[in-house]
This record gives sequence, structure tokens and C-alpha cells, in this order.
Amino acid sequence: MYVILGTTKCEFCNKAKTLLQKEGIGFMSYSVDTVSSKWLLTLIKQAGMTTVPQIWNHEGKHVGGYKELKELLDEGSKSISTND
Repeated sequence: MYVILGTTKCEFCNKAKTLLQKEGIGFMSYSVDTVSSKWLLTLIKQAGMTTVPQIWNHEGKHVGGYKELKELLDEGSKSISTND
């Protein structure tokens, strides 16, 4: 399951969620601008992350943002189609 840290009004956060949904990949999403997840904002700032979304894959490896997620999934699709 992927994890997405973002904000409620982030265009690229929403694009990342839509992309994962279209691929049938499960994810949990946390909005750092909500009261219950505000503590996550402190963590990502301490880690030196300054933009959202911040995305981790099912193994806990940091993917990056929307662009990196799209590249990763596109690359995965290419390797699957070339192995057929």
C-alpha cells in the first residue's frame, strides 16, 4: 500500500491519488493541513521536504512527488509489456 502526504487543495496530490486508483494500487492519504494529521507536517519539514505530495511505495521506499510516481508507474508498465 502506498502512502501519500499532501494537502487538501493540492492539484498534484489529487493527480497522484487518481493515478494510483486507475492503476488499482491501494494507498493511504494524509492531509498535513488537517488537525488530526498536522504532526506529519512537522516530520516532513524536519526531513527537509518542502513540497507535496510526498509519496512512499508499498515497501516504505520514498518515491518522491507526483512526477516521480508517474515515471515509476510508466516504467513498470513498460517492463511488464516487454516481458510478454
